[in-house]
Amino acid sequence: MKKYLILLLASAILFSGCVDQRTVKTGDNVTIDYVGSLQDGTVFDTSIKAVAEENNITKSDYKPLPVIVGKGKVIKGLDEGLVGMKVGDSKTLTITPDRAYGPVDPQMIQTIPIVQVEPATLQIPKVLEIPIDQFEGNFGTGYKIGDSINYPGTNINMTLKDNTTNATLVYNLSVGYKIISEGAPWNQTVTKIDDKNITIRHDAKKNSTVNFFPGAPWNTTVVDVTNDNITLRHNAVPDTEIPTMFGRIKVHFNETDIIMDRNHEYAGKTLIFNVTLRSIDK
Repeated sequence: MKKYLILLLASAILFSGCVDQRTVKTGDNVTIDYVGSLQDGTVFDTSIKAVAEENNITKSDYKPLPVIVGKGKVIKGLDEGLVGMKVGDSKTLTITPDRAYGPVDPQMIQTIPIVQVEPATLQIPKVLEIPIDQFEGNFGTGYKIGDSINYPGTNINMTLKDNTTNATLVYNLSVGYKIISEGAPWNQTVTKIDDKNITIRHDAKKNSTVNFFPGAPWNTTVVDVTNDNITLRHNAVPDTEIPTMFGRIKVHFNETDIIMDRNHEYAGKTLIFNVTLRSIDK
């Protein structure tokens, strides 16, 4: 009997030595399987294929996520929550916004009225004066006094009058001239020129449909045109996102406004992560 107990004890010691007892520390390379969800149970991300398929999440690959703990490559609450785990451990992390994607920043939300009234005319100065470095950045170098210069993306030409400290340009426009600009919702007509200013009328047509905001996923109807104003109605689309060089912008139409939100999709939200540690590489 004593010999049998000794064998059992030896086996227990042997097999316990095969279990990885190391715990995660800052700087470790680890891999994890995870399921990320909102407080209402909506799953938004996972490394597990079966869970993704159940929740209509499409990914190109399903495998444990590699993380260098403490390097800030994942949200803070997940990063910190891995410390102390062992291989095979599972843990549920409730991560508040301050340790996830931060609070909602009102400065990153823009509101545009669905019905928008714009002036029917605009005034521009007859003479354009800009710093020489800005001029060269926009128009190039090598110009001489008296050269005619095209305003990029339009049929507007200007004459260079000075190029010392600043570049001084005079618009070569006349009353009745039709201005065509790439991406503009309509053409424009020069209606008046005086000693200082040029008055330009927007050639908007009532009941026409235009792209008032280039690249926007909605179009715009010209509801009315008067001598003073142009009334526009932006036509609603389902909630969508616009990719930009500064990140994605969420677009939502309510009854009166277009809400354009540059906050992260999960800003202001508490996130739930169910995490299983798969490996540690010290």
